[in-house]
Amino acid sequence: MKKYIYLTLSASLLIGCGGTETTELEANEPVVEELVSNEETSERVEKAQMVFKTIPSPLETASLFQEAGSGYNSSITNPIDNVRKYATAAHQSLNLGVYGADLSFANIFEQSQESMLYMNCTKILADGLGVTSAFDVETMERMEANMNNRDSLMVLINDAFWITDAHMKGNGQDHLSILIIAGGWIEGLYLGTASLDKASPNQALMQRIADQKYSLLNLIDLLATYDNEDVIEVSNKLKTLQLVYDKIDVKTGETTVSENEGVATIGGGNVLTFETETIFEITTTIQKIRNEIIS
Repeated sequence: MKKYIYLTLSASLLIGCGGTETTELEANEPVVEELVSNEETSERVEKAQMVFKTIPSPLETASLFQEAGSGYNSSITNPIDNVRKYATAAHQSLNLGVYGADLSFANIFEQSQESMLYMNCTKILADGLGVTSAFDVETMERMEANMNNRDSLMVLINDAFWITDAHMKGNGQDHLSILIIAGGWIEGLYLGTASLDKASPNQALMQRIADQKYSLLNLIDLLATYDNEDVIEVSNKLKTLQLVYDKIDVKTGETTVSENEGVATIGGGNVLTFETETIFEITTTIQKIRNEIIS
């Protein structure tokens, strides 16, 4: 449970957090207990768990990008010059999620300079939301000192986003937390689709894009638990994406039992079947949604 709560609170790092648990997490355990004791929050945590279960781990993400011959491409991330134009709390929260995903993308490919730039973007937006303690001078210095230590850097980033989320909840701005989650998920999916070579699409990457059908459904369910105009607007955008994902069929596979060296293995379960054109349509749709968010 704590693993998924931690992922929820670090949700803008969708393609980079990997569920890493730290001693800082244990230190915040009383806060976790308080959150899950609330029935409404408990429901949201449960739905958030479902969102993150189909998100690739950092190593898998990097492997998929490398296999697809994509590598790191700074032209597909949100330009750092955009950070100053986000004036409302909703836009700042959404793009805090976006820049968090971009930061993770750069970090996965060990782009130290790019990581620092996106770290500064997250600091500016966190400050705009009134969470100055999340990315204070000491934290930024520690992040810069750990630029070449990816694991340590991700722990520091996750801690900063924990502070941000706790601040929002403490000020009755829960809806901003879900906007961070949505912004990060949207950017994560966008980065995956933008890395797809349409002339010779990588099958494994397309499969991972298709797998987000489940995350999307659960994300929309999570958004539905918030009665907020900005959240509803994002939910409506994602419902247009859901119409495309509905073209991906879910088929129940036959259960099979195989035996290798005396060990029985049971296979089967749901299988997603899709046309390449549907993945390309998802690419176009998520790009439109993402560009509306960062504009």
